[in-house]
Amino acid sequence: MLKYKKNTNETIRLEHFEVPDRDETIWIFYDSPEEMKKDSILEKVELHHLAASAFTTFSEHPSINVYAKHAVVSTFYLETESLEPIRINLLIGEQYLIVMSERKIPFRGALVKDFKENPEHMQHVSYMLYYFMKDIVNSYLEVVDQLSNEFLELEKRVFVDPLKREIGHKVYRWKSRLHKLRQYVEAEESIIQKMGHDDFEYANEESGFYFKDLLSAFSRVTTAFDSFKENLKGVLDLQMSLKSDHMNRIMKTLTLVSAVFVPLTFIAGLYGMNFEYIPELKWRYGYFYVLTLCFSLAVMIMGYFKKKRWW
Repeated sequence: MLKYKKNTNETIRLEHFEVPDRDETIWIFYDSPEEMKKDSILEKVELHHLAASAFTTFSEHPSINVYAKHAVVSTFYLETESLEPIRINLLIGEQYLIVMSERKIPFRGALVKDFKENPEHMQHVSYMLYYFMKDIVNSYLEVVDQLSNEFLELEKRVFVDPLKREIGHKVYRWKSRLHKLRQYVEAEESIIQKMGHDDFEYANEESGFYFKDLLSAFSRVTTAFDSFKENLKGVLDLQMSLKSDHMNRIMKTLTLVSAVFVPLTFIAGLYGMNFEYIPELKWRYGYFYVLTLCFSLAVMIMGYFKKKRWW
């Protein structure tokens, strides 16, 4: 819990919440709802019952709701490794920003350190909101980089072993996960857009430019998720194409082998007929003649296929 004093341009640590003076702003971060309830923070601020309900209940999708004296934002932090979203609620007042997450998030310490080293980042609630949302956006950008590497590796696996069925299963699972994550991304983009709008109650003249810059960075996330869906479809099409090419090569080989043995089978069948008079049967070199004939025909056919580049 930090308090910023405008007259001295410094931040100090607080043990308990207190109503800020006119030239002060307060930043509070709770790692869990239980920690927030122990501090009895909601009893110390004049909070509308709908705002209290929205702040204490985690939403399933990012959203922003503006009430008489407060705004409640539901946002999501994406863990880089597991890609699991961590739900976070923000309570925005004129002179304070209260954050409550369902569990610990990695950037809390870095954010507190930034506010201590750069007190001016706390001089207005919109600035605190910007630097918080900047870390949220960075989590999405890190996920984009990770997914990009993951899908590149998936494409390499297709070329190594296109017949592996696990690739198709993995593509289907990723498509399901991307569909869910895409819903978070779309809602987060609308939240950032509203925060940067001129009619947002808790923005000042300069903060709008910061949020527009943040929205520009976040647009990369939206574009990336759209391209990921196309990439997965391309991976699946590539696998099917390579499978088809592999089967065509197999059928081509079998067809060429059959073409070689068809005349040889004819010769063997001709001399295997049970006629009484077949002159070559009593010829001393007849057996070697037939072997030579078969071998010569096979070489000629394979040579012809090679010349035509069919083999």
